[in-house]
Amino acid sequence: MQRLKQKIYLKTVSVTLLLAVVFSVAAKFVLDTLLISNILFASGLLLVCVSIADLLLKAHLFAGWFQHKKKGETDEEYRENKIKVEEVGSLKNGPIRSSKFGRSCLAIGSCLILFSIWVTF
Repeated sequence: MQRLKQKIYLKTVSVTLLLAVVFSVAAKFVLDTLLISNILFASGLLLVCVSIADLLLKAHLFAGWFQHKKKGETDEEYRENKIKVEEVGSLKNGPIRSSKFGRSCLAIGSCLILFSIWVTF
């Protein structure tokens, strides 16, 4: 349980999934099923996209691309400065790390998508 608490925001995920279950059951028996299913699917898809964006922001995709001229630096000095290939390579080849926020969004989003499919059956 402690490891799960370290990986995701457990209280937020549980409360959100509990609300999703309540809405899913209510939609199955009382409310408009298609409307609730569309809302659950759209919000789940949004959370999965947020999780992917969070992962890509930490991927160091643009490491080593931009080199700006420093204040007081001449053009010759600017051309002589080379990109430190070893540092950029080790940064880019590092492991992909996801944050607690990204994992929580992915868990909630995938469950919401599954609930929306369940509601329509």
